[in-house]
Amino acid sequence: MNALSDDNIVLRTLLNVLDPSAEQRNACTKNRYAALKKLRVTIPSPVPADRFAQVAKPAHIVVQERLSSCTISVSWSDPCTGRYTEQIWRSGLARDAAVCVLTGRAISRGDLVFRPRAHDFHVPSNQHQMILAATVDQHADVHVA
Repeated sequence: MNALSDDNIVLRTLLNVLDPSAEQRNACTKNRYAALKKLRVTIPSPVPADRFAQVAKPAHIVVQERLSSCTISVSWSDPCTGRYTEQIWRSGLARDAAVCVLTGRAISRGDLVFRPRAHDFHVPSNQHQMILAATVDQHADVHVA
């Protein structure tokens, strides 16, 4: 195909619309992500690499009740991460090794745990905290300080 001259801008624009370059596709993808990012109230922060060094026992945790076989209600109060009353925590498998915030016991990858429920539009600041599922029934209605 012959190279298009600079004066034939209409034809060049039509070809760009019909067959965009990789650079133009990447720019559209970035704009789409930016538009989605504006809709979120909070953006999840990356997991710190030294998470175990930063684990500090929260000021106050109460497992209020077991709502179903896979959800519990937790009240959480901590000066660093905030206060959550009747926060819903869902069960799942631990993706990484961690420490149970309720008992201080080690959590291995694949253990059954509870963690705060998160959405695209709201991610709680205690999203990376976990409670071992085996200890929940023992600590229901027990204050931890």
